[in-house]
Amino acid sequence: MQVIFVIENLMKSSSHGPHVVLINPPIYDFALYDLFLKPFGLLRIGKWLEQNSYEVTHINALDYSDPVSLETLGKPQRRRDGTGKFFRQELDYPENLARIPRKFARYGIVKEELLRKIRSLDRKPDLILITSGMTYWYRGVQEAVELCRIAWPGCPVGVGGVYATLMKEHCLKVCAADFVTKGPVWPGMKEELEKRGFPLPSGAPGVDYMNDDPVWRDSAVIRLNEGCPFNCDYCASSCLSPKFQAGDPGQAIKTIKALYERWGTRDFAFYDDALLVDKEKIFIPFLKEIIRLNLPLRFYNPNALHIRYLDENVLKLMIRAGFREIRMGFESSDDDFHEKKDGKVTMDVFARAVDALKSSGFPLHKVAVYILAGLPGQRWEEVERSIRYASGFGLRCRLAQFSPVPGTALWDESVRTSSFPLEEEPLYHNSTFFSMEWEGFRREDLERLKKLTRELYFRPEKRP
Repeated sequence: MQVIFVIENLMKSSSHGPHVVLINPPIYDFALYDLFLKPFGLLRIGKWLEQNSYEVTHINALDYSDPVSLETLGKPQRRRDGTGKFFRQELDYPENLARIPRKFARYGIVKEELLRKIRSLDRKPDLILITSGMTYWYRGVQEAVELCRIAWPGCPVGVGGVYATLMKEHCLKVCAADFVTKGPVWPGMKEELEKRGFPLPSGAPGVDYMNDDPVWRDSAVIRLNEGCPFNCDYCASSCLSPKFQAGDPGQAIKTIKALYERWGTRDFAFYDDALLVDKEKIFIPFLKEIIRLNLPLRFYNPNALHIRYLDENVLKLMIRAGFREIRMGFESSDDDFHEKKDGKVTMDVFARAVDALKSSGFPLHKVAVYILAGLPGQRWEEVERSIRYASGFGLRCRLAQFSPVPGTALWDESVRTSSFPLEEEPLYHNSTFFSMEWEGFRREDLERLKKLTRELYFRPEKRP
């Protein structure tokens, strides 16, 4: 049996096993937009623990409907597709941090209310698990650990997720958790559970998650495949999921139906890094079943699609299934770039994908092409050529500013060339700092290129 405390926005499963509290922490950043930002991995762990007789409570510090925060900070602007803004509190600029012309803020429910939620549990927790996202969001994890120490001193606190995996030692030192799990939670957490005398769950976390949690009421996320077969120099996917694992379209359909029936959820975003890989066996059967169900659903791909796998057939099915956008990972029009850094695409492949888009009837104004900007040693001229090339097909370009990521092939070069101490202070991983700035690519060049992408899209007469 499961009970949802909507007023508190805590998700609590009833059980007589150990009580585990899952916390999705607040975020500290210069800007933040909710583009389907959900605690997907955390709630997968929650489901797995529930299935093994643990009692699980979820506390979501990014809840944009929290009544106390609404009264204190006002209502964040949200969109009908479940994206939008979070509660925001402007903070003093961090000490000893290089100055940039941006405001620093905390995003999430007010701190006092987060502490109250952690304190007001009706059963003492046996274990607290905190998820983590970007490396430069670590201050939210740090806050969550501190509040747990205040609310439940002596209760073991563990951290997992992206930051924990990429910077385990930093997380242990700065956030001061009792343990940090690097990589997949299982078998990584086995030792910690054994050490504390907890029963060992069977198997490993599956693709299913706690779908009775109110975090899914406006929009939800799904993942068909785990990992990516490519190993791009600038991407951390292979650090987080070393192997590509094909997914189960039937399980994804089951999750979508459950959320639609439970919450009326209509908007779903894919968290896949390689959604189209092996599409004949995975993605296309998924699309055909969605079409057969004929539910009023809308789909999005915030993670860019691999261009080489786009064809007219899959695009027509995506239209019929309810896809509202296509985001394409082009990165650069420079063949040398792709030969050295990703091996994903050629200009011929890109042109064929655009032809497929046009022949399928997918609206081009709903297509975005990502161009990477700010890599180590990259010149602004290369980025401008890429923007002009892709814009010449009538597509909208979006600059994807490079963020140096520990563990990637470009990390060591980033550390050597950056003027910021990337290894000591993860805040400098934030693309806002433009940490790879050099004489061949200045901040003013970046701002000019951003303006150019807008001009070429909204003023077609300026396209090549």
